This record gives sequence, structure tokens and C-alpha cells, in this order.
Amino acid sequence: MREPVNFSKQPRMETFCKIVSDTFASALGAITSRSAESPMVEAYSCDSHMMFEAFADQTFISASETNTGFEAGLFFRTRDITMLADFMLAGDGESKDDLDEDVTDAVKELASQLLGALNVPVEEALKKKFALKVDDITKNVSSSVFQASEYMVIDFAGSVAERSVNFRFFMDGELAAYLDASSEPDTPSESSLAGEGQHQHQPVTATGNQNLDLLLDIDIPVSVRMGSAKLFLKDILGLGPGNIVELEQNADESIELAVNDKVIARGEVVIVDGYFGFRIKEIVSRAERIKKLKD
Repeated sequence: MREPVNFSKQPRMETFCKIVSDTFASALGAITSRSAESPMVEAYSCDSHMMFEAFADQTFISASETNTGFEAGLFFRTRDITMLADFMLAGDGESKDDLDEDVTDAVKELASQLLGALNVPVEEALKKKFALKVDDITKNVSSSVFQASEYMVIDFAGSVAERSVNFRFFMDGELAAYLDASSEPDTPSESSLAGEGQHQHQPVTATGNQNLDLLLDIDIPVSVRMGSAKLFLKDILGLGPGNIVELEQNADESIELAVNDKVIARGEVVIVDGYFGFRIKEIVSRAERIKKLKD
């Protein structure tokens, strides 16, 4: 049975749906570096079979909300999500009929960014702990994998770079009760996206910028890698002044710059006022960083 959400009786659910719609549009635009829209078509509750049907044999992104254990996720047409993944990797938006290993890694990264973008604005507006994480990327072949008796579903008819992208977001049907059980007064506030006369997207953007500012003065270890070597323990014990350790890197190869042990750039060592420095020649592409996620 399909039952539309009654926003007049569930104002917190209306706020949630507006956050999802605005945030997805903003996140898709940022992820793909293209113009993006994700207007909500309908929000309703239904069983797992009805939720599954429209996207049978397409791409299913399973997720969960870590505070409640609620099931959540996204359904995309495979050709749509592979197009978005290609845009994310600085491509021209090539679509594919199936997910290979590399595309699956890119889709997982895209979905993680998309769902993760909801966490802060939902918590700020509705005063509820909220943290979505991606669990798996699979083909949507059976409704038996879904455990809840009812789901809250939001359908979107969007576009990215003027190319149609229809998709579906869902969460456990207990979401409405969880949101309504807030200890905060269910009235508009400065942080609420349901405030009268406010533009819905502005609070999401402001919140994101404010939280980003909190991180800007945090120290992050940056290191320069000139190469590495594998030695037997007996050889290491025998090292002394004057010994040379041969590295597994050619002298003509670029030196790597790493942040938190992740390579972000390559270049060469220079001398600046008697100190070693690093001249960047190449920034590691997003595609290469995505490919290394499975390493």
C-alpha cells in the first residue's frame, strides 16, 4: 500500500524532506562540477516490494543510520549513476549498463559524499543525531534483502548537466517517530529549515561553511616520500655510518607529497634558503584517488 506523507500533520518530516531535496541538489552539483537539480516528486510510505519494483535490476546503494540502525539507501538507474560517477572523475558523463570494479568504487565514493552531506543539516535543523554511511553497492535483484515492514520513500526527478537523473531515497518507516521524539520544541528556530520566509537551501550552506571553518586551523601531517626499501632484519641490524640504503625508486621519478599517508601530489625536491623544499609538478587526479580507495 502506498500512502503519501501528510506534511500538515508531520511538519518535521516535511522539514526532513526539504533538507534531503536541497542537499542532494547542492551535493550533486559539487560532486560532478555540473549544474544539478533534484526536485522532490513525492514522499510516501510503502512496503519493500513496492519500493523495489521501479528499480528492479538497477543499482542499489545500501546504507544505514548509525545512531538508530535504520536501513537506508538509494536506487539509481545504472546508466544514470555511472554517468554521475564519470562526471565525478572529470569525464564527459559516459554511461554504462553494468558496474565493473572501478566504477563500483567511484559509485561508492559518490554515494558516500551524497548521503554524508545530509548528516549535519538534519542534525542542526531537527536536533536529532543523524549519521548515514554507505554499506554496499549491488544490483537490485530482490526485495527480500529489506528487513523493515514499511519504508519512508522520497522520489526525485532531477537533472545534472541538463541530463535527466531520476532516483529514489529511502529510510526505515520508523524515521517519522524518531524525528517526532525530539526533546527540542517542535517550533521554527533560526537553524530550522522550516522557518517561514526562509530560503530552504541557505541554512544548509551556512551550516556547512561554519563547520568547515572549525577545521581550518587543525594541523595535518604532510610528508615527502623519496622512496622505500625492504631489508632483511639482519641487514638492518648491520647498518652503520657510511652505509647506503638503495631505494625502490628511480632517480628520474617524481617525489610524492602525502597528507595523512595519502598521496595528493608529485614533484621534485628543491633548496630554498638552505632548507629543503618541494615543488609541485602534478596534483593527483580525483580518478586516481578513487582508484586507491580499495588499496
